[in-house]
Amino acid sequence: MKAAVLGQSGAQLQIEDRPRPQPRAGEVLIRVHACGVCHGDLMVLRGEFPFARYPIVPGHEVTGQVESVGDRVERIKPGTWVGLSALYSSCGRCQQCLRGEEFLCPQMQFTGVTKDGGYQEFMLADAAFVTPLPSSLDPVEAAPLMCAGLTVFVGLRHAAFQPGHRVAVIGLGGLGQMGVLYARAMGGRVAVLSTSADKEAEARELGAERFINTRQHSPSAELMAWEGGANIILATAPSVDSMTAAISGLAPEGTMSVLGAGPGEIRVLPLELIMGRRRIMGSPAGSRADLRAALEFAAAHGIRARVKRFSLDAAGEALAEMENGRLRGRAVLVMD
Repeated sequence: MKAAVLGQSGAQLQIEDRPRPQPRAGEVLIRVHACGVCHGDLMVLRGEFPFARYPIVPGHEVTGQVESVGDRVERIKPGTWVGLSALYSSCGRCQQCLRGEEFLCPQMQFTGVTKDGGYQEFMLADAAFVTPLPSSLDPVEAAPLMCAGLTVFVGLRHAAFQPGHRVAVIGLGGLGQMGVLYARAMGGRVAVLSTSADKEAEARELGAERFINTRQHSPSAELMAWEGGANIILATAPSVDSMTAAISGLAPEGTMSVLGAGPGEIRVLPLELIMGRRRIMGSPAGSRADLRAALEFAAAHGIRARVKRFSLDAAGEALAEMENGRLRGRAVLVMD
């Protein structure tokens, strides 16, 4: 089978011919159909995850069909269409796991970072951590839901989203698009903040009622003019300058949910947080229960990622397009 392998940080992906693995007890073998290309994969390539293990097969937005199962696997049968997120496994015993926050587990294994991921034709997975796909979801369009969709869904939930809330989305890349779609489907009103004026038509098409060109206007002033500010800011672009510029546009008791990881520091005056009871929170992906909820919500509300398909051999090209800002929507590697 073919696999795209990153030998070390800063290296180029190499296509290798590997033997097809065999599932051990508690594992399933997935015939990968599609794997989304995520900013996290770029972070693996750059060496920005200190816990990454090389050589590694990247990819944590996986959809496919169970090819075979190991001993003691009863819940998942061969032929089942499943998805796998960044949460490869967790310990199941720590305080975070016991309260259902598995992604905060200190022993969590990260698909495509500490365990080989979906940039390959077949992959092993812990049977307890794969999720059956709703039948109405196309596996290619569903792949980005495993991380991008899950991340914005969880970010909105933990920011105490309520229908009618004003949600400002910083950036309209693949993650930002999912933020607009989920916020709108959940009953929110959306503004998009972007440095690219040519994104306005796309933002409006996705359902945004406002578009703020941050090169021409103050994001915080424009947001405060939006009926008193944003209840939630989803910071999807990995730009701390954009986050810093927007934070003052939060309404009282508003939350900035930081989803995009970039270098530098978010700067804020403590008095702005105190007097408005505002907060800044980071939000990673989510648990198995979160993933099931995000997929079911997408299936029920017609949320579909806008994808650009690449072959496995073109995985390096997909990463380059993302890194250079040329990509529109989400890149997805399709195996057949």
